[in-house]
Amino acid sequence: MTLSPHIELSPQVASVAAALAGAGHHAVLVGGAVRDALLGQSGPDLDLATDATSAQLREVLRELPDIRGVYALGERFGTVGVALDDGTILEISTLRAEQGPLAERFAADAALRDFTVNAMGLDLASGELLDPLDGREDLTRCILRAPGDPADRFAEDPIRVLRAARFVAQLGFALDPVTAAAMPPLAARLADVAVERVREELTKLLTAPHVADGLAALHASGALAVVLPEVAALDGVTQPSFHDLDVLAHTVQSVSAAPPTRALRWAALLHDTGKAPTRTVDPDGRIRFLGHAPESARIAQKVCSRLRFSNIDRAAVVHLVAEHMRLGELHADNPHAVDRAVRKLDLRLGPAADVPPLVSAEDALELTLADFSATAHRGEAETVRAQLEQVIAQSRARGTHAETRSPLSGTELMQALGLAEGPAVGIATNAIVAAIDDGTLAPDDRSGALEIARGAISRFRRP
Repeated sequence: MTLSPHIELSPQVASVAAALAGAGHHAVLVGGAVRDALLGQSGPDLDLATDATSAQLREVLRELPDIRGVYALGERFGTVGVALDDGTILEISTLRAEQGPLAERFAADAALRDFTVNAMGLDLASGELLDPLDGREDLTRCILRAPGDPADRFAEDPIRVLRAARFVAQLGFALDPVTAAAMPPLAARLADVAVERVREELTKLLTAPHVADGLAALHASGALAVVLPEVAALDGVTQPSFHDLDVLAHTVQSVSAAPPTRALRWAALLHDTGKAPTRTVDPDGRIRFLGHAPESARIAQKVCSRLRFSNIDRAAVVHLVAEHMRLGELHADNPHAVDRAVRKLDLRLGPAADVPPLVSAEDALELTLADFSATAHRGEAETVRAQLEQVIAQSRARGTHAETRSPLSGTELMQALGLAEGPAVGIATNAIVAAIDDGTLAPDDRSGALEIARGAISRFRRP
């Protein structure tokens, strides 16, 4: 008998297990919690398997306090979700085999799980580790292996192709060669999987510690081209000499360098998707990507909509992608330009300046540095960080929430230039504000503002 490491259960989860045992049923902790405990880690997943039927399980749960609700998650497999008062969601499934010793019944279930490292169980009554597929050995070898015929496992639920890449990213494991070979033929079926499931698997992959390995596995399986064709299209797109990687390799390295937050990792993944459709080559061989930032933002909007991001997540990602060049092109010695950039980079949900921004200039800085660190000049990244952190901090100290204002009101411009209400007034005002931000006009220079306005109106009216 092999004993597992001790797993600390919350009082509420322990009470569910004790209640099942008291009613004469087995309670086996399965999946990620067992895997993570054997790795010396703790994880959020808490799943139980039991020999109780769904009806018997509901009867046991009905007598317990501290349960907010019980609901069906998968009637086909008899899976019940239990919402506990401590906020835990406990998933409990009925073992498929109806007869036989616990070890045999558990083995029948384990054979249908996604990977052997997720197919171990801990009998909570005896403390025995149930490991019919040698999952512990695969943990030791750092291998992800699908039970039985991998093609059958992936066919049962194609999302497992994404899960394979996700676990590579989370655990840093290698794919078993037979398992890896079974993924490409099933990748196309990901197009039929609910986009919400695809989005969450991709997000878990992107925010994992070994994200580059996970993205490599995703691309090798063909799944990247199915779920994110805009990213797969970057493979082989060469760049100017400032870069030493093609656009896909640059993107992967940028994602790895970005802080592991949902918005930043997604923004890093999508920030250069506009380079494939905007790439041109001059007669002298110079490669250009004119307008790639706004095109990338358009693509990011499309991807986020397709994957049904929340409005907040979509706004954050698209904003970061759209503005990812701003700090790199900043005139850092011009305080007005810096202040304007910081204001542009702070994305607020409302006009109140005291409300923390959804996305800040500091977030944009992290994306800029991740982008820069994936170029041929990555050795200068820390110097760039120090410079940009300093100018942003100085801008904050100046109070960058205050918008630049023209020294001439709209009414004054209309009177001085003989303008009627309409777009010309806005064009004149924007030209004045831009000149102040660029440092070519003092904020209180009314006569200079009037001359800039005249020039802007003249260009506006020119046929």
